[in-house]
Amino acid sequence: MSRWDIDPPGVAGVVTRTGEAAKGFETAATKYGTALEGAATACGSEIVAGALAGFAENKAPAMKSVVERTGRALTGAVNATRAYIDGDLEMARTAQANAVAPPPENDFRGR
Repeated sequence: MSRWDIDPPGVAGVVTRTGEAAKGFETAATKYGTALEGAATACGSEIVAGALAGFAENKAPAMKSVVERTGRALTGAVNATRAYIDGDLEMARTAQANAVAPPPENDFRGR
């Protein structure tokens, strides 16, 4: 049988810290774009500028994917932890209900 040992406050802390770190992705992407534009302008070569533009265009989906995957991972961690907590609460409710339920009919029959 599987055993789970999830610390919801610990998960919340990790999710919060990771979310804060992920906020830097937007700033990094903006700086990356600005740096590439500056390099393309400063190089003085249409060929190099075109290559830089092609590079940026090629890498844009990967950068977007990092942001999206990070968001999905954080959402998944939160949802999984909620499901774990909800499952614990449901099991506790069931155990409490079973503890106070009347015994089944004929449960005290003699033999």
